[in-house]
Amino acid sequence: MATASGSRASLVIVGAGGHGIEVASYCEDRADVRLLGFIDDARPRGPRGAHEVLGGLEALQRMCADARGETIQYVTAVGDNATRKALVAKLGALGLANLKPFILVHGTAIQGVRVELGEGTCVAPGAIATTAVRIGAHCIVNVGASVSHDCVVGDYCNLNPGSVVCGNVTLGEGCYIGAGAVIKQGITIGAWTTVGAGAVVVRDLPAHVTAKGVPARASAREA
Repeated sequence: MATASGSRASLVIVGAGGHGIEVASYCEDRADVRLLGFIDDARPRGPRGAHEVLGGLEALQRMCADARGETIQYVTAVGDNATRKALVAKLGALGLANLKPFILVHGTAIQGVRVELGEGTCVAPGAIATTAVRIGAHCIVNVGASVSHDCVVGDYCNLNPGSVVCGNVTLGEGCYIGAGAVIKQGITIGAWTTVGAGAVVVRDLPAHVTAKGVPARASAREA
């Protein structure tokens, strides 16, 4: 959110891949966001689309030091959930008091009453969270994904484009819900489970499995 009433949040996107370019476009549609650029250890400094790769984590440390107490906010743009969690831990380990996660919600997303979003979560264009929904920290609710009433979505989940999470569903930490997948009402899915694109989940799923098909069938995840 904005750093103060009437001010603009100074924001960096951590990750300059394809998802980063999309997240940058969401920022362009927000009048209360000033996008400073991308932070990415794996890419050289320089132009990236309409913005700049500013450098890696060392550049972020210098930026926070130069900000002299001004809050620098960030959102991660890494689709892999485990990698995103490790990256957030690495950012926290820098010990930068003025670096804070940002909740980024596109203006065309629909957020109903009693919807809670955790720090660092990104909600894309056309996404819907209806009512009495709790979405954890550093999640991705991608383009056109929908989450119905009384759902609980754990930290570091990724709901891919067009996925449908029906009412009273619980997703454990790190769940990856593929594009166009449907999770039927009342289902519980364990932590770090992957649901394949287009799958329809009609029974509870344990943690650390991959489920594909209609209806979805679980198999042990490959090491």
